Amino acid sequence: MVSKKFTVFFSFFICLSGSVLFGLKYSVMSIEDRIHYAKKALETEKKNQHILRAEWKALTTPDRIQKLTLKYLPMKQIEPKQLKEYDSSLFHNNSKNIQHKKRLSKLISEILSHEDEDD
Repeated sequence: MVSKKFTVFFSFFICLSGSVLFGLKYSVMSIEDRIHYAKKALETEKKNQHILRAEWKALTTPDRIQKLTLKYLPMKQIEPKQLKEYDSSLFHNNSKNIQHKKRLSKLISEILSHEDEDD
């Protein structure tokens, strides 16, 4: 014969496991909803990425870039007086070459002065 204590314990265990399963069911449903929402968001982002790539391709066509360059970056032809012979010793960092540093600063000031005269 089954005792009352065993019956009470068994019914308590069934209620407890039912409550746990009930909570587990709703937490799984919540996670499934979040997964579904994330998948939809991912699909939307993929569509937007496709649209953005098409727009980027249209914005970076060489013809459009050339038109914008001509409109916003007016450039002048280089004149022969702006060209100087390249002297690699001017750009080497050598503490003994103080003269070269002075020549470099003089060269830069000449170039800047020519630009100021042209404007």
